[in-house]
Amino acid sequence: MKAKNLHVAGRLSAVTLTVAVFYALWVMRPGLRIVGVSFPRQAWIMENPLLWSLGLWLWLAVIVGWVGVLISLMGAYASLGRVSTMLQFGLLLTAAALAFAGFAVWMAALPAALRLPSVNELLTLVDGLALGLLGVAALLGGVATSWVALDLMRSSPLQKRWVTIAVLAGALMVPSPFLLPFPWHLLAAAICWLVWTLYLGARRCVSAADPETR
Repeated sequence: MKAKNLHVAGRLSAVTLTVAVFYALWVMRPGLRIVGVSFPRQAWIMENPLLWSLGLWLWLAVIVGWVGVLISLMGAYASLGRVSTMLQFGLLLTAAALAFAGFAVWMAALPAALRLPSVNELLTLVDGLALGLLGVAALLGGVATSWVALDLMRSSPLQKRWVTIAVLAGALMVPSPFLLPFPWHLLAAAICWLVWTLYLGARRCVSAADPETR
C-alpha cells in the first residue's frame, strides 16, 4: 500500500508541476515580470484577474503534491518515531504554510492594491512581503527535501543516482531568499524534481528482477 501511495504521489506531483510551469511560462508570464517597468504587469493583472488567480492556485497544488511525495517517502522508508523525522516533518509543514501565505498575499492583496491611488508604493510592499514569505518557504523546503533525500540514500532501496537528483532539487531551492525575484534557480529545481517524481511514478513498471521492487 505504501509503495502504491508513493507511485500515485509521484505521478500527481509530476503532472501538477508540469502544468504549473507551462502555465507560468506561457500564460502568466506578464504578471510575473517583477523586475523592470511595472505598468505592463499591472495592466495584465487588472485585465486578467482570473488567469492570475488560476496560476497561483496551480502553484498551491504543486506545494500539496510536493508535501505528499515527501510524506509518502517518510512513511515508506523512515521511522516516524525518530527525532530527525519529526524535525523534517516540522520543516516541511512550516515551509508549506509560508508558501501558502506568500501565494495568498499575491492572490488577494495584489489585485486590491492595483486599484488604489498609491499603487506603486503598495505594489513594492506586497511583492516584498510575498517574495519574503516564498523565499523563506523555499529555503526551509529545500533543506527538508535534501535532508529527506539524504536519509533515503542510507535507509531505502532506491537507487542513489536517482535520489541524488532529489538532493539537488532541494539544494537549488535553498538560496531563494537571496536570489528572488530572479527565478532561474527554482526552474532548475523544478526540472530536477520533475525527473525525480517521474522516476517514482514509473517504479511500479520496473521488472520483478530489479532489486528495488523486491
